[in-house]
Amino acid sequence: MSTSTLALWDEKTKRAATLKEQLDMFAPEDSEATLLPLLLHPPVEHHNVVFLSFDECGELALNAARAVRLSSDMTFLMLIGNRKSDFHPFFRPKIKPCGVLFHPVQTSQLREMLDEIDEEMERLTESESNGILVIKSEGVTYRISYRDILFIEASNKQVVLHTAGQVICYYESLDNLIAVLPPYFFRCHRGYIVNIRKIEEIRCAEMELKLTGGYRVPLSRKRRDALTQAISIKHSSTKLRIQKDTKRRGD
Repeated sequence: MSTSTLALWDEKTKRAATLKEQLDMFAPEDSEATLLPLLLHPPVEHHNVVFLSFDECGELALNAARAVRLSSDMTFLMLIGNRKSDFHPFFRPKIKPCGVLFHPVQTSQLREMLDEIDEEMERLTESESNGILVIKSEGVTYRISYRDILFIEASNKQVVLHTAGQVICYYESLDNLIAVLPPYFFRCHRGYIVNIRKIEEIRCAEMELKLTGGYRVPLSRKRRDALTQAISIKHSSTKLRIQKDTKRRGD
């Protein structure tokens, strides 16, 4: 059994069912591999490992690979093709596959590959400068790139982490998180931490932030000046609009 969350994209429905059964054997306890839709568009829900299965390197497969990579830099993307398949179009900086398997896939090959991926995930986790937040939730380990995080909100004794493709709830506090996150994260409200690089607009009248993808999070009036100062001093390359309020409102 792997600790990695698994997903499968296959251009052939019948073959996909067989491959999924094999992957389910290695999925974390009480879970199964996710079967991705044929027409895949970003954002794609985050999975530690995505298997891309095809016969020919067509636009459908290439678009699926691009969608996975655009949604997360941290996903291990595995290609499965025939021995006569042309894999070269996938080996480019914007796709970055990590390995190749051939049809028909043997269970022993999957086990060997997933064991190697788990070892690599553990190695990356131990590195202090990898830019990855490691989360354990309900027996599953997630590796989330800091730059993929949109915002984090408090919810009772837990926090809810939001990326473009996934929402993860786990036990932690915002106080602990803000102490370890990179400097481009900001406590914009007592219940929210935001990734400054994802801010598109500061809406002063509504006292909220508009983020990439249309997400909105509240902004405390007491923290507004500190946020704009942090952006201007540390993150001058961040492009955003500031909509000033026309009426003063009390906190």
